[in-house]
Amino acid sequence: MDDLSRALDEDLLSDLECPVCMQYMVPPIKMCTNGHNICSKCRESVQSCPTCRAEFLETRNVALEKIVRRQKYPCPNKQSGCLDLFSIEHIAKHQDDCVYREVKCPFHLIETCSWNGLKKDLKDHAKATHTECFREGSIFKIIHSKFTNLSVSVVILSYFGELFTYYRRIKDGRNYAAVQLIGTNSEASKYKCEFTLRAANGVEQTSNTFFVRGYSEDWDTIFNSGICLCLDEKIVKYFLEENQLNLTVTLSRV
Repeated sequence: MDDLSRALDEDLLSDLECPVCMQYMVPPIKMCTNGHNICSKCRESVQSCPTCRAEFLETRNVALEKIVRRQKYPCPNKQSGCLDLFSIEHIAKHQDDCVYREVKCPFHLIETCSWNGLKKDLKDHAKATHTECFREGSIFKIIHSKFTNLSVSVVILSYFGELFTYYRRIKDGRNYAAVQLIGTNSEASKYKCEFTLRAANGVEQTSNTFFVRGYSEDWDTIFNSGICLCLDEKIVKYFLEENQLNLTVTLSRV
């Protein structure tokens, strides 16, 4: 039997699942007096073996741990098209970044959009459901009417064959904005975004450039890092024209 056949042995993979959380077990693996196994995380939350109700031992199943380390695991998104195999150390990280995993529509941030689906289907959803906030191209302008009174805004941008999310929010009296790639951090690092504000006189302007962030990053973390557009109240008021703030966002490759 070749390596791929061994890696995809469904019976073996089933034996490596924890009977409580149904996730693949990672060392240390504990067992009961009858030899049934359980992952260390679930062991902390149950008093007896979920399979036979026997008591647990403090002993680790070292033989099974060796098998776990040698085994290659399919991505949980295999049915959606991901055919890659991973060691137990790398599969969790892959699941966070897998392009075949389901993603939430970015508009769940500001309204009750409950769409969940594959990344490849998000563009059609955005075009059909969020038409006014969908853009195509590397440059787009945002006109924030009564900018200081709006709490959040979202734009989905399609360019370079990728999808990006522009998100702006008022927090602690300051206006924050950043751009995410709906993809991994490593993919996002290939892109940068420039934010440009121009004064009503057409001469004065301010511009800031930042890396695009990955989709797995939390917006609070991004804004708290300070590595994003951050405008205090004085700057906002200075660039307001007829109670509107004209912001140009430009995406480009690094």
